[in-house]
This record gives sequence, structure tokens and C-alpha cells, in this order.
Amino acid sequence: MKATNNNYPTPFAYSLGAMVKLYSFFKDPHIFNDFWKNTNLLFLTISKLFPILADIGIAGIILYIGKNTKELGFPTVPSIGYWVLSIGYLLNPISIIDGAVWGQVDSVGLFIFLLAFLALLKRWSFVAGLIFMLSMMTKLQNMIYAPLFFLFAFQYGGFKFLIQTIAGALTSFVGLNIEFILTKNADRIFASLTENYDYFPWMSLNAYNLWWIVTGAKGMATSDKLSVIGMVNAKTVGLLLFSCFYLFAVIRQLALSVKLDKLVLLKTFLEGIIIINASFFLFQTQSHDRYAFPLSVFLLLWAPFIRNKKLFIIFYSIFTVLYFYNLHTALVVNYPNNGIPFLSLLTGPIFTITTSFVLLGLFGVFLFTLIKSSRLTVNCLLLSVSIITGGLIFLNLPLFTKKPISLNSLTPYVSEQSYGTRQTNRTVQSSFGGPNSWTRLSVQYAFYNTGLGSHAPSKYTYNINKNFTRFETDFGIDTESGTKASAIFEIYGDDKLLFQSKKMGRFDLPKHTSVNVSGITNLTLKTTDAGDGNTDDHTDWLNPKLFP
Repeated sequence: MKATNNNYPTPFAYSLGAMVKLYSFFKDPHIFNDFWKNTNLLFLTISKLFPILADIGIAGIILYIGKNTKELGFPTVPSIGYWVLSIGYLLNPISIIDGAVWGQVDSVGLFIFLLAFLALLKRWSFVAGLIFMLSMMTKLQNMIYAPLFFLFAFQYGGFKFLIQTIAGALTSFVGLNIEFILTKNADRIFASLTENYDYFPWMSLNAYNLWWIVTGAKGMATSDKLSVIGMVNAKTVGLLLFSCFYLFAVIRQLALSVKLDKLVLLKTFLEGIIIINASFFLFQTQSHDRYAFPLSVFLLLWAPFIRNKKLFIIFYSIFTVLYFYNLHTALVVNYPNNGIPFLSLLTGPIFTITTSFVLLGLFGVFLFTLIKSSRLTVNCLLLSVSIITGGLIFLNLPLFTKKPISLNSLTPYVSEQSYGTRQTNRTVQSSFGGPNSWTRLSVQYAFYNTGLGSHAPSKYTYNINKNFTRFETDFGIDTESGTKASAIFEIYGDDKLLFQSKKMGRFDLPKHTSVNVSGITNLTLKTTDAGDGNTDDHTDWLNPKLFP
């Protein structure tokens, strides 16, 4: 793990290890040139075998539900119905392109999650928790279902049932990571669960969603740190939109299942899972093209609850065609020769943006069917929207009240420096080691609570989106620097130099500057090594403030 850039949950390495172990029964994986060839059909077969078997397993779960509808709480329909759903998934072009063609493991994580769901329905609480954690450690995206999953466990079996489910999940977490815990590498566990938060800081990772439209089909080339509503950036807006619909799903689950009717509870849970998965794909920035894959199964599990089967078939068919197109286009972007020839030509913005609009429209149709069936659902949605709207207003409050804000309130969409990483409210040396190495910002022993710890040469660019009129900051060489430290501080507005300091040394007192940023879209803070090398050049921007 330490020798690779593996950013998956730590236990996922065991899945990769299993692939190599299986390969080793036939050939030596240590023959480097043979193992890593794109034409190594043996390894391609083994690696794709995992999602293919998971696809068969998912089809089997659908059939199992059909044979045990009364025990599991699903509607009883003619047995042919569940056979149609099972085969419909197995032969769905979405599952074929994702697993058998591309070799992605989305179906593996989904299969394990569905096993956890089945365990809940069979009232195996501890086992359900064990399996749910395994699903999350196989496919980290499954963590988005956790709150609703455990809420469902509580509503389905009561408080004791919930505690047993949580106990199973915690036991599984420790067991799956025991190798790292015993060797005192627990920090690697938590890093793998959090480092993906900003791993690809773009608006859309080839996911045809809201942000693909906003960027004009340039989601993979547009930073999600750009401001889109007042001073709130796209990443935060996306998180708020996702939170809005998540809150809606949770409130609705609580409101509609008060009677604890098993059929209503199960239907509402499945609808909540669909809302969560769809909004995660459609509204979050950094959303991947494959993040909507579970919908191809969740919608099929929801189908038996729907009265108008014809409308569902139309809805599901449109989703299948468009989402298959999304996956296919993402595939040929990465592997130009692996797609369907005529479809590989239809990758222009007019096609991808239109697909994004229709996928958003399908989500709207789904919500409309829920709203139409229940007045209570309307109230839940209005409450959720009101709370999130209040959040947006709160985040933009400084613009309304004309009060200054710390530059630390914003996240730069360009962050570059020669040593260490950008530090907020602490020195650049704090980027090495844990909390015990953190040091306050100071220049010649004048201490500051807020600011940026950097190292020359450095460059940070913030999208202030013409929302501010003035920028003020102190600056200087940090006290922790050596005697050779020297730097020049520069401030740019839309690439135009607004301020340049004199050469600053280690023993210089902090200086102050104020610049006019009216009409400025991008504010850039730069430090240079003053032309004598960057030894010891620990530079600080101190108490930086923006004034509306």
C-alpha cells in the first residue's frame, strides 16, 4: 500500500490481491512485460470475472426476492415479473458495458450492499452490519447510503435491532482493517476514506449532470472551486443540493413510515435510496460517470411497487439508453478503440449536454410521481428546500451585510508551491508530521491567528467573482525560517499586477498592504524567491481579508 498510489479503502487491496493470486495459478505475475500488456487476455478475463459474477449475483438476488416476497415484504406479482426484472438487469447494456466490457467493479460493491439489504429484511441485524461495512470498504460510494440504511434498520426492527446492526458494522470495520491496526498504520485507513474528497477537483468527471451543463461540456477542465452563487463555489453548491435531497429522503422516510406498515416502509426506503443515488450523480461536483450505475438495479427493485407498468417501462428504457450512452462516451474518452464505431462519433457537446438535460428531467419526473402520490411528500420537499436555501443565504451573508471576510473562507482553484503544501492558520512546516508539529503563524515573533503558510515560489488563485472591492493583508517571512530566507510578495487581479513588495528577509517585521479589487474576477497571491534561491523561504500571508 505504501509503495502505490492506491486511494481506495484499504481492504480493497485484498480484492486486487485475489485477482493476482488467481492469475498466479496459470502464469507468473512477476514477469512484468507479460503481466502489464493490454492484450493479456488471461488477466483481463480474471479481473472482469469479478464484476461478471457480481452481475449474476444481482440477478439471483432479484429472483430470490421474487420467490420470497411475503417474507421480505415485497409485492406479490406473477413469478414471471421477477424473472423479467432479473434478465432485464443481466442483459442490460448498462451492466454489460460497465462490467464485462470495461471491467469496472461497481456491480461488486452493489452486490454486497444488496446482500446487506437482504440480511436486514431477514432480520439478521449483526450480519447486515457486517456485510454493509464490507460493501463500503469495497466501493466507498456506498457510504452515502449509511444514514438511510441504519434509519431503516431502526424502523424495521427497533432500537436493539439498530444497535446490533451498528455493532456488526464496527466489528467488520475492525476486522477488515486489522492488519493496519495491529501494525499501527491506522492513519492509512482513515486517509483512504477521506483523501478522495478532493482528489479530482473538477466540476464533472464525465458525468452528464447539472455541472456538465454549467460548464458547456467542459466538466473535466473546469475547477469546482469557481464561485457560482454569490461567493459560494460550485463544490459547496453541489454539496448543498445533494444535502437538500438527502434531507428530503430522510424526512420523508420518517414521515411516511409512522404507521410502520412493512410494504410502505420498504417502498419508501427504496425511493429514498433512488433519490440519494440520483442526486449524488446529478448535483455533486467531482461526480464520476459511473456513480449512477446502482440506479439500474434500484429502479428495478422499485418496479413491483408501481401500478402503471407501461410508464415505468418507458421511463426505465429512456434512462437505460441515455445512461448507457454516458458510460459509452466515458469509455471511448479513455479507450478510443473500445467503443461502438458509430456511437463513438456522437460525443459532441450537443449530444452530451442534451443527455444531461434529459437525465435531470427524468429525476424531475421521478420526484413528480412521489409528490403526486402524497401531500406529505410535498411538505417534506418544501422543508428540505427551505433549509438548504437558508444555508445558501447564510453563506452569502457577508455580501448582504457588507462585512469583511477572511480569505480563508474561500478555496483557491490554483494552489502551487515549491515545498510542502498550503497551510491554513499555521506554518508551512506544519504540513509535515501530525498535530504535534503544527506551529502558529508569526513574523519576527508577531503572532497571528489567521492566514496562509506557504513557501516561495508559490501561487494561489481565488475566484472572487467581482463580489469584493478591497483586499487587505499583512505578509512576511515566518519566524520558523532560517537566516537565508528571502522573498518578494505579489498580488494580481485577473493577471494584472496590483502590488509588489520589496525584498523581505527573515528579520523584517510584517508589512501591510491594501489593494482595490473592484471588478476583479480572479485574485492571485504569489511569492517569489527574490532571485537568490528558495532556501528557508517560509512565507506567510497574515490576516488576509476581503471587503464587499
